[in-house]
Amino acid sequence: MEKKQKTAAEKEAVKKAADTKGKKPKDTGAEVKAAEAEAPAAPAVPMKPYFAGIDIVKILAVMLVISVHFFLYNGFYYTPLTNTSAVGPIAMRWFAYTCVPLFMISTGYLMKNKTLSAKYYTGIIKIIVIYLVISVICLKFKQDIQHYEFKNWDIFKGFLEYSNAQYGWYINYYIALFLAIPFINLAFNGCKNNKQKFIMTFTVFAFTILARSFFLGFDRDTQIKALPDYLNGAWPLAYYYVGAFIRDCPPKRTILNKLIIFACFCGSLGFLTWSTYKQSVANVAEDQRFVSWHFNDYGTYPVFLVAVCIFLLLFDITTKNKGVKFVLRQLSGVTLATYLISYIFDNLFYNSWQKDMNSERHIGFNEKYTEVGDRLGHWYEVVPKIFICSLISAIVIHKLYDLCVFLLKKGVEAAKAEKEATAVEK
Repeated sequence: MEKKQKTAAEKEAVKKAADTKGKKPKDTGAEVKAAEAEAPAAPAVPMKPYFAGIDIVKILAVMLVISVHFFLYNGFYYTPLTNTSAVGPIAMRWFAYTCVPLFMISTGYLMKNKTLSAKYYTGIIKIIVIYLVISVICLKFKQDIQHYEFKNWDIFKGFLEYSNAQYGWYINYYIALFLAIPFINLAFNGCKNNKQKFIMTFTVFAFTILARSFFLGFDRDTQIKALPDYLNGAWPLAYYYVGAFIRDCPPKRTILNKLIIFACFCGSLGFLTWSTYKQSVANVAEDQRFVSWHFNDYGTYPVFLVAVCIFLLLFDITTKNKGVKFVLRQLSGVTLATYLISYIFDNLFYNSWQKDMNSERHIGFNEKYTEVGDRLGHWYEVVPKIFICSLISAIVIHKLYDLCVFLLKKGVEAAKAEKEATAVEK
């Protein structure tokens, strides 16, 4: 009897084992949480670094524009350069002189992939509107502070000749380049490989920049140009193409490469500085004033080399800080307006002025420091002020433009919606 019961119990155990075989036990809530805690966490997606270098280059360029004007307004070009104490200011002037080339290189870097489309061409509207707004502000400044008188024809002519905004010559250049960029890009991007792109870039450089500034011989009266210079007026294309080439073929970001670029920068700047100093000292006919025989222009090969080196040293800087990214993007987006509006602050800070006979007379920087040497030593009193005031003004102008565009779009959308509602009712 016991044997039979034992056999029955064994059979029951075997049956339960068969029923549970292959089935997973149900997890309790605690077991699930424990399993989740033990499971490895999903890796966070790393933040991509933001290439802030181009923003830095553009901001630096507008600061250098204001620095170039510092030499224009402080009387440096009319001062005899009789000893080596002039070498430092000459070097500072040439460093600042890379401002426009840096803008042009940045344009090539940023816009090399732009293609022909209606959307592309609408991008010029904002530039023209901001130019017109700043031109009106400059006209008002000239009338109220500088006491100029304008006829209606002069004002109309000034808008078309880009002279109402005193620094508007750059807009003249930029509009022409902007309209041609899709076709310029077709030529560059149509090259089959990087070798062809390099040859094309060097060829444009050779027949525009090198041709206008490279001479055979050292005697100014007998030296000759080494290359045909008929195309030398197209030197902005050389800067544009070098920016586009760097975009496609950037040098490796290594310490050695940066050291080589920095050495080239120092050599080019040193050559510009020393040649200018020697030529200025020899310029007895003009009281040894600042002179550079062939390089005092943006489209010359030493200036080109200095500008390209500065760009290569800075363009590949990156950041992951969102705050830094936001600030840099805001500042770099208003550099053109900052440059245009700086004319007003140049005249407000450098020159003495009086709005009318009953108002207080403002003592300008040049009257405060009567000697050019003192003005050079106190550059920090005027250049940062002009930059900050111009920058703030440019940001305000851009924000007002963006607000007007936003309101205009809202108005158009509302009008369309009302028109559609009226059509449905009918």
